Amino acid sequence: MTLEAVFGMASTLAFFSWIALFIFYPRKWIYQTLFSGVFILMALTYAFYIIPALFSGGEGGFSTLSEVRKLFDSDEALLAGWIHYLAFDLFVGMWITRDSWEKDISRWAVLPCLILTFMMGPVGLLLYFLVRAFKIKKLNQSPFYP
Repeated sequence: MTLEAVFGMASTLAFFSWIALFIFYPRKWIYQTLFSGVFILMALTYAFYIIPALFSGGEGGFSTLSEVRKLFDSDEALLAGWIHYLAFDLFVGMWITRDSWEKDISRWAVLPCLILTFMMGPVGLLLYFLVRAFKIKKLNQSPFYP
């Protein structure tokens, strides 16, 4: 299978998972099957592409931006990096959805957080923490601890 095909399938799977995440707003069986399965599949695909890239003897490192750029010189490493983003953002979206359901936060208040998490990861999570803090403050609880 070509790298472009894997890229397309991973991106499409992530996109439809985000839609399902909102539509099925956490139901236990969905989390145990669909989302867990999607996350595991993405994690395995990531491992399949990143492990060979780590042992390829290529240059790069984490000390400078230039070194990090060199880590993504190969298409396989770049694909692994993309899947890394997709998988972690989806995991964060799963957590937001489940946490908001447990805290009885309206799905409509969570929707902008999910959209931003899908598009800009940490910005969506930050917005969710603000929404969560507002809701929890009303309940006179700590916004950052269960």
